[in-house]
Amino acid sequence: MLRLTMVTMKKATQARLIFLFYLLANVTLVGCIAYFGWTRTWSAVFVPTLSPPFADMRFIQGAVISSDEGLNPQISNPHDPWHHSLNYPLVWVKIGQALNLPDELRFNQLCGLVVMGFVSICGYILFRFPSFGLLTCLFSTATLLSIERGNVDLIIFSLVFVFALVFPRTLSPIPLLVATMLKLYPVFLLGTLLIKRQLILFFTSLIFALAIFAYMSDQLPLIYSNTPSSTWISYGFPSLALHFWAYNLPPWMLASAIIVICSAILMMAVYFRKIEGCLLLDGFDASLFLAGASIYVGTFIISSNYDYRLIFLIFCVPFVEKNRFPLGTLSVILIIVAMNELILPTWLRVPGLAIVLIAKVVIFVVLSAYLAAFIPTIFEGSLKKVLAEKRKRIEVETVE
Repeated sequence: MLRLTMVTMKKATQARLIFLFYLLANVTLVGCIAYFGWTRTWSAVFVPTLSPPFADMRFIQGAVISSDEGLNPQISNPHDPWHHSLNYPLVWVKIGQALNLPDELRFNQLCGLVVMGFVSICGYILFRFPSFGLLTCLFSTATLLSIERGNVDLIIFSLVFVFALVFPRTLSPIPLLVATMLKLYPVFLLGTLLIKRQLILFFTSLIFALAIFAYMSDQLPLIYSNTPSSTWISYGFPSLALHFWAYNLPPWMLASAIIVICSAILMMAVYFRKIEGCLLLDGFDASLFLAGASIYVGTFIISSNYDYRLIFLIFCVPFVEKNRFPLGTLSVILIIVAMNELILPTWLRVPGLAIVLIAKVVIFVVLSAYLAAFIPTIFEGSLKKVLAEKRKRIEVETVE
């Protein structure tokens, strides 16, 4: 009994120290920015900077000004500091106008609130599920890059967190649909509803999601064409294809790689289904995992994504670290590696880049396989429900 008490106290102390370190590290980062300046501070932690600060949010600020001049920022956005056409839905322009983002003070206030919201949510997750692996992810270069850029994925991250927090209550699809309206890719969260067999919520949300895409049908081609594909700090099949093309590898090698990936997903899905208790999804950590995994897998398939979108893997870490998830420790290590592309290639050059690329692909395989393992369960559950209702109807008719 005494030994158990000591172990519990040790874990509680370790949890407090981890959370305290997170707070102190954030305060130190803010202090360094105030004292040493924006560029010098971020460069010290391997994060490339752009000026003026919060470059990705400037994207929207410039789009608002361009729109006020009668331009369509998805076609021409001259007031963006880098003259990039807007690849977000135009609802961001309406939001920017409502918040008066062209005003620099309002702009900085919004960016500060967005970052504070993100940091607070990460702190809450760390407080609930303290671990050094999660702490390392929170200070990875992918996470720090998303903060330095003031990327809108920080807002989507907050909405997805709210979705996981209230799931599976009746109103849980609201943050999902709001996030979909803002950035489209959160539509992959519909898979979470399906896996948890929330069929009414799934079909209701699907109808609204289709309505959103139908409403934006004229914007979708512009959003797609304005979204860049890159091999630098990026993930996804388009980025993987660019790596093959950059080294002048024949197309059949890329096709072979995709076949190997798909085969690995199938084999691992079968493996997961054979492990007793592996597919149990109870608790808040499971909801976070499903949300993060769905977004990573979905975005990996359809587009090239800059690494700041890897912040959604933070949601996966608490669940993956639990003993019931196979290869949990290895998966966390791979997530940490994937989220630090700005460090490893700097130290190891080409081998470092290859390690990061392999880590991103392996994470995709593992998460895809785990999600795919639920497909037979979904259909089995639906079939059993239909048969039970039919049997009940027959019994009622027989009695009558």
